[in-house]
Amino acid sequence: MRIAKLIAATGTALVLSLPAFAQQQGGTLKVALSPEPPSAIAGMSGLGAAEILYSKIYEGLFSYEQDLTPQGVLAKDWSVSEDHRTFTVLLKEGVRWHDGEAFDAEDVVTSFSVFAKENPNLAVVAAQVDSVEASGPHEVTFNLKGPVPALPYGLALGNMAIIPDHIYGGDASFRENPMNDTPIGTGPFKLAEWEKGNFIKLQRNEDYHVDGQPYLDNLFFVIIPDSQGRAVAFEQGSIDVVSASNLELFDVERLSKTDNAEITKAGWEFFSPHAFMWINNDKPPFNEKGFRQALNYAMDKEFIRDVVFSGHAKPPKGPIGSRTRFFDGATEGYAYDPEKAKELVEASSYDGRELKLAPASFLGSSWSRMAEYQVQAYRDVGINVTLDSMDVGSYLKKLSDRDYDMGQMYLYQRADPAIGISRNFLSTTANPGSPWNNVAMYKDAETDKLLNAADAATEEANRSDLYKQAQVRIAEEAPVVWLAELDFPTLYKRKVKDLITDASGLSSNFANVWIEE
Repeated sequence: MRIAKLIAATGTALVLSLPAFAQQQGGTLKVALSPEPPSAIAGMSGLGAAEILYSKIYEGLFSYEQDLTPQGVLAKDWSVSEDHRTFTVLLKEGVRWHDGEAFDAEDVVTSFSVFAKENPNLAVVAAQVDSVEASGPHEVTFNLKGPVPALPYGLALGNMAIIPDHIYGGDASFRENPMNDTPIGTGPFKLAEWEKGNFIKLQRNEDYHVDGQPYLDNLFFVIIPDSQGRAVAFEQGSIDVVSASNLELFDVERLSKTDNAEITKAGWEFFSPHAFMWINNDKPPFNEKGFRQALNYAMDKEFIRDVVFSGHAKPPKGPIGSRTRFFDGATEGYAYDPEKAKELVEASSYDGRELKLAPASFLGSSWSRMAEYQVQAYRDVGINVTLDSMDVGSYLKKLSDRDYDMGQMYLYQRADPAIGISRNFLSTTANPGSPWNNVAMYKDAETDKLLNAADAATEEANRSDLYKQAQVRIAEEAPVVWLAELDFPTLYKRKVKDLITDASGLSSNFANVWIEE
C-alpha cells in the first residue's frame, strides 16, 4: 500500500526553481551560529547548532513540508507492505558523494547500523526494526517487528543522516574514524575552511544531484560567542541570518524593525520545541500525583509567555505541542490556579523540606528568569524551592544519573508522537543513562498501553483517538511540569530569498536559498 510518493523528477524541480535561478545565481550568505559545534560530521553531536551546520553537507532520506508531509531527498519513492511488516525505499540514482564515489543502498544500511547505536532518537525506531538490507543497488528494505507508521519521521536527517559506507562501513568505530576531520556528504555544500572561534566556510557542491542547485557560491557560519555581539552584527549587516534562539528575546522585536530586516516564525513545525520541567517521580514528594499537579497549577503560563519569553511562546496543553501531529486541543492544560495548588500541597505528604531546581541557564537568560520566577511562584503556594545551578556538563550528568529533584529542559517533538513524545513517557525508557528520554522516571501501565497501541496503529483515525486518550492520561498524571511551546523566530535580511521553505527551517539544506542583488 503506497503511503507517500516523491514528486520530484529533475525537470519538475527545475521548473519550480526557475524564478530564483533566473534572478540570482551565486552570492554569499552569512549565518550566525552558536554554540560552535564540536564537529561537522553528521550525528557526532546532538546540538541543534551542529544539525544546522551538517544539514548543508549531509542529507537524509526525507524532508518535510510545513504541514509535515514527508518529501523525498535521497529517497525517490517509498511504500509499506499490506501486512505493515516491510518498508521499502527506492533511492535516487546518479547521486555522488563529495569525494566522487557513487551513492547506493549500502550507504543507507551502514547509516542505520551506525545511528541505531549512536543516536537516541533513532534508537526508539530501531527497537521496532528486525533488519535492514540492500534489496537492490538503489533499494533498501526495512523488515519490521510490527507496524511502525511513524517510520518516515523516525528516519529524518537528525535521527539518521546518510553517511558513506566506503568510509564508515565495517567494524571501525564511528567516533574514532580517521576521516572524521573530513566530512563527506551528498549535500549541496562542502566544508572549505574552519577557523575555530571565528567562522566555518562551506562552498558550492558543483556536482550536486539537483541540476542548477545550490544557488549560493559560499555559505559562512559566523561564530559570535555572546548574544549582544550577534545582535550588533545583524543590525550592522555583517551577518544576514540569526535565530532568536541565539539572541536575547527582548532584542528580537527591536531587530525585526531595523532596516531591511524580515522575521518569520515558520520553520519549526518539525521540531516543535516544548519547554517543561523534569520532575524526579522516583523521589518523595514527587511520587505523589497530587503534588505533581500542584507544581503545574502553580505556573502562570501566560506570565511565562509574556514576560519570561517576551511573547515568543504559547501556553502548552500537555505532552503534545500544537504543531505536532495528533495534538488534542481539548486536553487539560493546567490553567494557573494557585489556590488549587495550595490545597494539593497541603493534602500531600510534603513537609516543607528544601527542594532543588536545576535551571537550564546555559540555554540563555530567559531560563534564568524562568527559574527565579518558579522559585517565587512555588514559595507562594507553600513549596520551599532553591536553585541548584551548575555548568551544562554537570547538569546533563545529574539528569542522566537521575540525581536531581527538578530540572528545566526543552526537547524537540520531531513531528510524530511515536518519535518525540513516547520516548519521554514509556516505562521502557525510564532508565538512567540518558539525559533526554524519560528523565522523570515516569512509569504508568495505562500510559504504556495507550502509547504502545497508538505508536503501532495503522489507521490515522485510530492513532488520533489513542493519542487523545494518552494526552488526557499523561496530563492527569502530571509526570512533568509543562511550561511553554517555544517560538524561535528567524531574523534575516530582505535580500535573502527562500530561506525558510520547509518544516526544518535553518536545519534544511539551503539548496534553494538565493541572494537578490
